[in-house]
Amino acid sequence: MNYYELLDVAPSASAEEIKSAYRIQAQLHHPDRLHGANDKVRQYAEERLKKINSAYTVLSDTAKRRDYDARLRQNARAAPEEPPPDYGARSRRGRQRSERDAAAEWMRQEAEFRKAEEFVRRQEKVAAEEARRRREAEEAAYRAARTRFPRTQLQENRLIVTLQPGLRMTCLRIPAGEFRMGSDPLRDPRALAAERPQHVIRLSEYFIGQFPVTNEGYQAYLQAAQPDLHHRFELNQAQHPVVNVSWDDALAFCNWLTGPGWKFSLPTEAQWEKAARGADGRVYPWGDEWDISRANADDLAGTTTPVGLFSPGGDSPFGVAEMSGNVWEWCADWYDAAEYANRQVIADPVGPLQGEGAVIRGGAFDSTAKHARGAHRNWHYPFKRRANIGFRVVAVPVET
Repeated sequence: MNYYELLDVAPSASAEEIKSAYRIQAQLHHPDRLHGANDKVRQYAEERLKKINSAYTVLSDTAKRRDYDARLRQNARAAPEEPPPDYGARSRRGRQRSERDAAAEWMRQEAEFRKAEEFVRRQEKVAAEEARRRREAEEAAYRAARTRFPRTQLQENRLIVTLQPGLRMTCLRIPAGEFRMGSDPLRDPRALAAERPQHVIRLSEYFIGQFPVTNEGYQAYLQAAQPDLHHRFELNQAQHPVVNVSWDDALAFCNWLTGPGWKFSLPTEAQWEKAARGADGRVYPWGDEWDISRANADDLAGTTTPVGLFSPGGDSPFGVAEMSGNVWEWCADWYDAAEYANRQVIADPVGPLQGEGAVIRGGAFDSTAKHARGAHRNWHYPFKRRANIGFRVVAVPVET
């Protein structure tokens, strides 16, 4: 078996030419492409592919190829003369018939192989064309949406995001600096192990939604970016926080908002907690003592309430509302109960790169005072949608 003939290259071929020839031969003879072929053709392709792989293993290795070339030259010099022909008519006819049968079988297999290959090629072309049309349609829809809305405008310490005509969302500036993250059991008797130790974190400046994303805000996103989807809510709940959205749904909303000059995302745990508590480590957005009149929690209303209903009394030191109660809020981080104990990065920290669940913060309308604390950490499966989980967004400037 001549490896050069098997790969269809000259003995003088370069390493790059051998690699290119191998890729072509391996692709042509790969059994996975013969979906419509019979077992015999598939077996032929598998055996052929093994030989092709063997040839490439030798010819792609400089030392092995040098030894192989030496053996070829030695075999050529030592090859015996052609044996005298068999003049027996019967032997000659039998040998010729056997050769013809073998050639015919090989040609038949090659024809079936080429037919199957052509079928696969047509299928791949159709799939590629469908993917191209779908991609162009999605890009066109995205460009159309971006041409109109959303629009982002910075006004001093506020970032105003216009989702559609007459519908705005406000993000508040959180200045760069340090804050105390986690719980101090001496100050907060309800402190849990996952909230300790309390530690100092440094964050860069960012903007965070003054309120959770509302039903009408989320509906504006669906109308612009995913018109085939529908978000149902009662007419009198347009200003309630959107719920029944998964972590992935929330990320998609953030991606829709992202545009020239600004990147939107879910808040990290650190960003969320600083916006909720300020820099002094207070237990609740308003102070250290629980006050049911400042938050929709502990089954006060039994369901969500319009955002801003408990402002300004329930606002954080930065003026951010609804950080305690109403709905749990998705964060960008994966949850790890030992994150604080193992934390090494104290500047703009993010959670682990993977995990079972995504962080949720803040408690909801059916949460107790213990779960509505600013330092309380919880999690949920990112693919789940629940009637007490919503989200808010964070924005940071980016170069355009």
